[in-house]
Amino acid sequence: MKALTRLLQSVVATGVIFACVSVWTAAAAEPARTVVENLDSQLVATMKQGKQLGFEGRYKKLAPVIDQSFDLNRIAKLALGSKWEKLDPQQQTQYLHMFREDTLATYASRFDSYSGQSFKIKAVKDAPGGRRQVNTVITSNDGDDIPINYVLDNESGDWKIVNVVAKGVSDLALKRGQYTGSIQEKGPAGFIKQFQAQLKKYPSIPKVPANDAG
Repeated sequence: MKALTRLLQSVVATGVIFACVSVWTAAAAEPARTVVENLDSQLVATMKQGKQLGFEGRYKKLAPVIDQSFDLNRIAKLALGSKWEKLDPQQQTQYLHMFREDTLATYASRFDSYSGQSFKIKAVKDAPGGRRQVNTVITSNDGDDIPINYVLDNESGDWKIVNVVAKGVSDLALKRGQYTGSIQEKGPAGFIKQFQAQLKKYPSIPKVPANDAG
């Protein structure tokens, strides 16, 4: 009887070990998924405190996870394409700073309250160029699903989001059309001025140092 008990204990212990190894192996194999899971978790936590935090509080709470999850500088440059070279060094620095502020302010504005929404990862798959795509849905309290797909790249050494596709619409493509059109029409200086005007639509934006924004 004692031998049987020891055998059962050994089997259980072995099962636990293999379960733990399996969990860690899965996490290591899908770092892109982990990035999105962490972002979604912080978005929900912020939404639940949304009204209490206010715009400034949500901005500050989301800044670290957005800096960590998104390759913001790269996205900003991709949005300009060849027009990036049209900006002088001072304008480039100013643009990157404003792009980060606009991204943070957008998330702080949109994810402002909680009414039962939930995030779910539907699939993780390969994307062109050695990238990974994490397909998710936001389910509202009335059961409606909004598909949001994240495209991630590890060019910087860590997997980071380089594009968001919501309902089939690429955020990067939208920005590229808006930004390059502005530079084409108004020139670099006019583009910077237009971007400054866009930031004024938000409440006062707090100064939050970048945490490795990319």
